[in-house]
Amino acid sequence: MYQTFFASTLLLSLLISVVAGAAENPEEWLKKADNIRNPSDSYEMTIKVTTAENTSTYHSFLKGQDKTLIVTVEPARDKGRNMLMLDRDFYAYIPNLKRSMRLSLAQKLSGQVANGDISRTRWYGDYSVQVEPSKGDEVQLLLKGQKENLTYAWIRLWLKKPNFQPTHAEYLALNGKTILKRATFENYKTLVGALRPTMLVIEDLDHKRSTIEILDMAKKDLSDGFFTNRNMETQR
Repeated sequence: MYQTFFASTLLLSLLISVVAGAAENPEEWLKKADNIRNPSDSYEMTIKVTTAENTSTYHSFLKGQDKTLIVTVEPARDKGRNMLMLDRDFYAYIPNLKRSMRLSLAQKLSGQVANGDISRTRWYGDYSVQVEPSKGDEVQLLLKGQKENLTYAWIRLWLKKPNFQPTHAEYLALNGKTILKRATFENYKTLVGALRPTMLVIEDLDHKRSTIEILDMAKKDLSDGFFTNRNMETQR
């Protein structure tokens, strides 16, 4: 009888472990968070970037997680300074030079905003993930970049349970410890059939803040051929 009880208890423990392991899948959490921030198919959106230096408006065309063409709308003096992201390669067209330049996703765009903040923010597939101790209704994750030319090498990220909406993040230096910037995901609204954050607030250690605001978002069929250097140079 004791052996039967022991065997039953062991089986129950194993079943609980299997279920718990299946439920705790941080890679899937990242995928869900990515899908909340960005539709998986092709779409277009208008974004406004506000920094201490200026305010800029961009019209962005995106396909999947690795193709983005960004057209500068305002200010008028910057029209034609368009940008293109293909996988982790980022280009900017300089009208007065009449040529495009390859830049880093981590390079500063304006204020506390980097090029990658408005063009590529995929976590799933680009980062390994480690679950850290957390409290309340959030999970805390430490992300380590697994590819070159990412916007941030390390990210500490908080997701809200049970839907895994991103709430805030810390962008870390190459040592994985020093905080460079903090970000919050705010103003959740329904866009393209899902509840998504429409504002990203980025703050550096001197408490200087910049914001990226999504003004509108809509589905749009875009071919792979749309995302070319030539198209970047001619869009107005």
